[in-house]
Amino acid sequence: MPGSEFCCVQNLSFRTLYVAFTLLCFQLAVHCEDSLQFPRGHREPLGNHRDPDGHIDIIEGMISPQEFWDKYASQRRPALFKGAAKNFPAFNLWTDEYLLKEYGDMKVKLEGKVEKEEVPIGEKGLGQDTLRSFLQTYVEKDSYVVSQLPDPMSHEVLVLPCVLCGTFKDRILEANFWLSSGGTKSLLHRDADNAFNCLLNGTKDWVLIDPKHEDNIPIAIEAASAGGGFALLDPDKVNLLKYPKFIDVPWQYANVTPGDCLFLPYGYWHRVLSYGSKNMAVSVLFSRLRTFEPYGCDQELSYMPLSDVNMVWGYDGYGDQTMGNPDPYDAVEMFSHECSVNKDFQHDSNSIFEILGELQRPINEDEDAFNPEDLDQADLLHIIARSIVNLLDLNGDGVLSCSELTNRPLDVWKEVGDVMDSDPANTEQLEYALYSPEYIRGIIEKAFDNTERLLRFSDFAEIYTLQGGSMKVAEEAFAELDPGDKDYVREEQLSNNLDSLLVLFTKPDKHDPSGAEFHEALLHDRTMDDFEELKKLQRDDISQPGTHDEF
Repeated sequence: MPGSEFCCVQNLSFRTLYVAFTLLCFQLAVHCEDSLQFPRGHREPLGNHRDPDGHIDIIEGMISPQEFWDKYASQRRPALFKGAAKNFPAFNLWTDEYLLKEYGDMKVKLEGKVEKEEVPIGEKGLGQDTLRSFLQTYVEKDSYVVSQLPDPMSHEVLVLPCVLCGTFKDRILEANFWLSSGGTKSLLHRDADNAFNCLLNGTKDWVLIDPKHEDNIPIAIEAASAGGGFALLDPDKVNLLKYPKFIDVPWQYANVTPGDCLFLPYGYWHRVLSYGSKNMAVSVLFSRLRTFEPYGCDQELSYMPLSDVNMVWGYDGYGDQTMGNPDPYDAVEMFSHECSVNKDFQHDSNSIFEILGELQRPINEDEDAFNPEDLDQADLLHIIARSIVNLLDLNGDGVLSCSELTNRPLDVWKEVGDVMDSDPANTEQLEYALYSPEYIRGIIEKAFDNTERLLRFSDFAEIYTLQGGSMKVAEEAFAELDPGDKDYVREEQLSNNLDSLLVLFTKPDKHDPSGAEFHEALLHDRTMDDFEELKKLQRDDISQPGTHDEF
């Protein structure tokens, strides 16, 4: 039929037009998406947002203490001392076999290979291991020794000559030990003290950012006194839509190979990536110095064993560590300055509380509106303030005078520092500080056998360890419930002994909101729709006066 031919042509034309129209819409959509220009380095690793400003200074050989002060320490300028650690005895001695034989029973701290991830479990509990246990498992495990260096190992580490006289030598604070199977990744962060980080095995790549640019870095909430801290951005996938000011942040890099020592000034922002089947380093920290007195620097200086240096914070390798404890010279200088201004000045526990509260003031909170009594940890700070007064009060009148605050031995100020900033992560008590009594009660309720009306150790330990706890603390906790060393505890005995268990997990601790803030920021980063965010930013830009309103 003549009409059917026309009908087919008509249908064909409609289908062709429909397909063409659909393709056009798709191409327009793709074009619109393509026209949305993301900033360079968006969702890419830290440093891809712009070209680096080059490698940090490389120093071949050794420089004098005065030159080190003038060019680097006083200027807060990083530098790489090429090959400076190759004459350390540790450089050749510290094979796994040697460490296992000589120092296997030393206790070390653990972290996850990715900073701020879960804390690994070691032989001594959460975040605590022996060097022997670690060396036997570290190739397979996602764990990383980040620990204070045990004193028995310190004679095989040397201190660089450029800090072996004058104020430098008197202000060496502590030494740390780093060991992994490579693949560790830090956040972008800064440390409170100056440090020499000396690499013995593997390689490390550093990204370094001068602190003068930190106004453009999104920093986690921290205390006003904090010398350390970390950035909120995800260093593997930097979200430059969320943090557009970071686009303008310049950076340098450092490629560190075995035997190199990197000088890292205090407060200098950095990220570190490690490589190699074995990556091992030691670091030596020294104070933030305002001035340098070069006494004793006119003599010939050579490398000295760390064991021969009078470090402020040592570690015997078995007890609790003091890693990260505050520099006691800060308190000495603060009170010495106050007494030089007013010899009649006095402190009691209330004024010490005010000082501690100010040190804990979030850096973004207005100083005039801040009241330390509003802090979550106000009760704990009152306890600390009273402890400090008791340590320093020579005549027992509850008041600290200038005569009691000046010319005191350094060991007294170290005790003050330990009271002010003791970290449960330095001890085998970390789990007791991390888990609340309510959390432990909930595990017991889940594990309790309602039919037999008893709690079995096997059920309690299974749930506790599945939730991230260690078998060591599971055994210690159950022993509180079952002093008779049975495999179970009946309901009546559980009820009688429960309070003695829960009190172990009632640890006063200073609240640190920065960790939670980082994880919230990371979650937001990973769920954010980039295209929608960019469209929103462009709409906001267009709507601003003096922009493109005519469009």
